[in-house]
Amino acid sequence: MPEVTGLSPAKRRSGWTEIQLDGAAPCLLPDEDVYRLRLEVGADLGETELAAVRTSAARAEAMRVGLRYLAVRPRSRREVERRLRRDRIDPAGIERALERLEALGYLDDGEFAAAFARDRIRLRPCGVRRMRSDLLARGVSPEAAERGIRAAMAEEGVTEGALLERVAVRRASRLKETEPAAARRRLFAYLARRGFSAGSVRAWTEAYWPEDDGSGA
Repeated sequence: MPEVTGLSPAKRRSGWTEIQLDGAAPCLLPDEDVYRLRLEVGADLGETELAAVRTSAARAEAMRVGLRYLAVRPRSRREVERRLRRDRIDPAGIERALERLEALGYLDDGEFAAAFARDRIRLRPCGVRRMRSDLLARGVSPEAAERGIRAAMAEEGVTEGALLERVAVRRASRLKETEPAAARRRLFAYLARRGFSAGSVRAWTEAYWPEDDGSGA
């Protein structure tokens, strides 16, 4: 059975303790976990006790890394999970940390999807298809993505048609000097990449930029 041979303040981690173990790798724990697990120098750790220490250390490390990652900007659950796995943290510790972060309200894929869609609407407007695709790539479920997008569009008071108008007018203004047929092709391709449907793009082009009008308005 490993014996606790030392307890010392962790370097560069205020409120953490380094646990030295005889015959086992040391680990870092928040001070509250040291007290909770009743760790003290000279204590012998059985298999169950050692597993509890390792699990607590993994969860605490996952919480620490996860909170720092989330402090930069909102993230989806899958994004945080991927980041934690990159550090090779024990999977059980990762799962417990994710559950805790959700319980605390730091992780909510529905809220993340809505915030993501709001940013797209305000800063980089695009079609619903593009927003949905980008959210799915970040690990958000189709259901959460749809809810978030609908909530954001309702909050911002916009429709997909209004977003198309905003993007199309801005892009068309940059194509004023381009030969009309080529300009229409480029505009169509650009709006398609921005996630607007072919039918919607075609209807806008025909209504606001007919084939005999090379004004690019």
